[in-house]
Amino acid sequence: MFGQRAHIRARAAWFVSGLIFLLAFVFTGNSAFATGKVKTYEQYVASIPEGCQPVPQECFEKAIAGKTFAMYDWAAWWPEKLYKGFEKEFGIKIIRDNYPNLDEALAKFRLNPKTPYDYWLTNPKSVWYMKKWGLLERINHDWIPNVNRYLAKDMKNASWDPGYNYSVLTTLGYDAYVINTNFINKNDPRIPSWKFLFEGWDVYKDRLVMRNEMNRVIGNTLKYLGYSLNSTNPKELKEAEKALVRLKPHIMAFNSWPKRAVMAGEVWVVEGIVHDYLTLGKLTGPKNPFYPCYPPNGCLLSPMLVVMPKGGNNPAACHLFLNYLYRPNNFATLINGVAYGNGHTGIKRLIKEEVKKWMTPPEEGYREKCEVLLPPAFTGEGEKMRAAIWEKLKK
Repeated sequence: MFGQRAHIRARAAWFVSGLIFLLAFVFTGNSAFATGKVKTYEQYVASIPEGCQPVPQECFEKAIAGKTFAMYDWAAWWPEKLYKGFEKEFGIKIIRDNYPNLDEALAKFRLNPKTPYDYWLTNPKSVWYMKKWGLLERINHDWIPNVNRYLAKDMKNASWDPGYNYSVLTTLGYDAYVINTNFINKNDPRIPSWKFLFEGWDVYKDRLVMRNEMNRVIGNTLKYLGYSLNSTNPKELKEAEKALVRLKPHIMAFNSWPKRAVMAGEVWVVEGIVHDYLTLGKLTGPKNPFYPCYPPNGCLLSPMLVVMPKGGNNPAACHLFLNYLYRPNNFATLINGVAYGNGHTGIKRLIKEEVKKWMTPPEEGYREKCEVLLPPAFTGEGEKMRAAIWEKLKK
């Protein structure tokens, strides 16, 4: 059951961002406001890098004829070079809109299924709901030959979308925790286990920030206790509640992106996606003080997926962009910029050593110990029990 609260919270944000997006779409969609010269299909095919394949002519011509490409994603995350390169190569104007969080974005589609986005960067929970509501276009595999070639086999048959019929993986985030080594010794014997985060307040002096997301926080608490993060067992969830209530006095704040406080050294431990702190660390000075901690018994795995909402006007452009993104050089640009895990099989030699070291868990086979959030945790009784824990924790 999709929470009514998310619908209500999203209404104001939907009207404001939707109005801005629609105005941008109207004023650019019917003009020649493209950033590059449109090529013929023959020129496009001749320019394809070695090891890559073009989309079929039908896809190319439909994408070009659409003139614009409407994207819905996070703000200021991926390298701008990817967007500008696509616009320059194909002469298609990208119109971007950003969301504050994925639950509000999901509520936006629930309120207005015809919202005209061609591309949405989202998560497995949203894919599940959008499929249930019949709001996703099916992906044409014939139109994404580079994805077919380079997407890892296990990612093609992942639990969230077996056969990748409605979504294509971009990145894999490990939702664990990061410490600031200016204040914490990374050789503490409890690091990198969950025990340090849940019991190490004697060291981090209550300067802990947890994600402001119910399923992530409760899921990783269950991992700390040795249970599945998708558990619906009342006894196990009660133990998770007790562990969080015990931790509550030592939590400085719930914040999904405490950038300012982290950079100022006010926060010493952050529970969240570890990859974000390589780039952030570089902004703090010549030496990155942050250290990624991958708990030995695993953590929440957070895939980011591209889907095509049914309200889009140019689904061919989404296919063209995915095929462009999956060119090894382009995908390497993405990963070198964000330092996230991924399922691309052709970029290993193109990744910078510091990025490779940061984004790769120290233990081989670590991904198999991690879990993706599944429907039993965010629907029905699983959701109700988690909501009760979250309400008590946030009082």
